[in-house]
Amino acid sequence: MNTMNYFPQLKNITRAKINLNDVILQTPLQKNLNLSDEFEANILLKREDLQVVRSYKLRGAFNKIAHLSADDLKNGVVCASAGNHAQGVAYSCQRLGIKGKIYMPTTTPQQKIKQVKMFGKTYIEVVLSGDTFDDAQQAAVADAKETGMAFIHPFDDEQIIEGQATVALEILQDTKENIDYIFIPIGGGGLAAGVGACFRQISPQTKIIGVEPAGAPSMFESIKAGKVTELKNIDKFVDGAAVQKVGEITFEICKQVVD
Repeated sequence: MNTMNYFPQLKNITRAKINLNDVILQTPLQKNLNLSDEFEANILLKREDLQVVRSYKLRGAFNKIAHLSADDLKNGVVCASAGNHAQGVAYSCQRLGIKGKIYMPTTTPQQKIKQVKMFGKTYIEVVLSGDTFDDAQQAAVADAKETGMAFIHPFDDEQIIEGQATVALEILQDTKENIDYIFIPIGGGGLAAGVGACFRQISPQTKIIGVEPAGAPSMFESIKAGKVTELKNIDKFVDGAAVQKVGEITFEICKQVVD
C-alpha cells in the first residue's frame, strides 16, 4: 500500500457509517454552558463517552473487522491497546462471534482490563505485555505472524481511519452553524486523520487543531521533522494517547489536514 496516495474519501466514510448503523449510537453534539461562558464562545462537545464502550474507538474497530473476509477471520483477530481500542475490538468480537486476543501494557489500570473482559465475554483473551503501548503492539504483531490471526491496528489502517471519520459526518449533520475550530485528541492519529479529512472535504474553512499530551508529542515532533519520528521516552500518564510513534498513514494525512 502506498501511504502517500491514500486520503479518506467521503464515499468510504459514508459506507463505514452504514456498517456501523446497528452498532454505535449517533452521539449528541451538546453545548457546554460553562466552557462557552468562560471562553465567550459557542463550545460544543461530541459526547462519544456515551458509546457502549465509552469512546469513539468502537467505530474504527468494528468497521475494520466487518471488512475482513471469512478466510481472514478463520484464526481470529489480535490487537494491542492501552484500553479504548481494546474495548472496541472486544465488543466487536462478541457482537460478531469472533475469537480475539488483546495485548495490553502491564501498566493498564485494572478497571480497563475488567471492562475489556466484560465487553468481550468468552470470545476474548487478555495478555499483559510490556510497559508501554508500543511494547504491547510488538508482542501482538509477533503473535499475528506466528498464529495467522488478523492484526487490528488501533490507528494506522484505512478502515480504522474511515470508521473514526464517521464522528465528523455526525458533527456536520447535527449543526447548521459554521464550525470555526475543531479540537481533536491525537495519540496515533487515527481520529485526527479521519475527522480532519472529512472536514477538509465538507467544511474546508474549519481550523483543525490537534491536541496531544505534553509528555508524548509524537505527531507534533513528526510534523516538525517532516517524517515519522519515534520518541525514546514518553510520559504514560495520559495512557490512551501516549504513543512513541504515530502511524505512517495517519502522519501523511495529518500533515495535510491539521492546522
